[in-house]
Amino acid sequence: MSELAEAIANLHQSQEILNRLARGLEKDPVYGQLEYQEKINDLRDYSNGLSVCTYLEEPTNITIFGDISSAALLREQVGLIGAVIAQLSSDEGKKTAAEAYGLNNADIRRITMSLQGMIELNNLLRQEEDLVLDASKVTEAQTAPTTAPTEEKKGFFKKLFGR
Repeated sequence: MSELAEAIANLHQSQEILNRLARGLEKDPVYGQLEYQEKINDLRDYSNGLSVCTYLEEPTNITIFGDISSAALLREQVGLIGAVIAQLSSDEGKKTAAEAYGLNNADIRRITMSLQGMIELNNLLRQEEDLVLDASKVTEAQTAPTTAPTEEKKGFFKKLFGR
């Protein structure tokens, strides 16, 4: 695995953890309240923005331990984004991007500029309140079904005739 591929895979893994954190925060009784929804939506939008390059690689195995802090995760991602930008700026990284992913110079420039914008958004998000969630709640949010099972609805005639 090239350094570029490894940097992108690490960023993708961190993106997945951030997505799980956002889902867990939504289901948490404290953070699920309206006052935190804007912050959670900002985290989700930021995470979706990382897809500008993370679609290129699959994340490695994700295991979460301890508490997950949005500020710590965002600090880590600044370094990971910087690593991807550095790899895309190097001659070896450009060659790898062209060979492995079929990216031309315009694609590389677009991804690099987008990632620089993501660093700016990251800096703004880190200035806001830190949201911390226990890893078990993050894991529950990942494994819990997204839709609740619904009862079979009774039709008009079943209601009318009681069958």
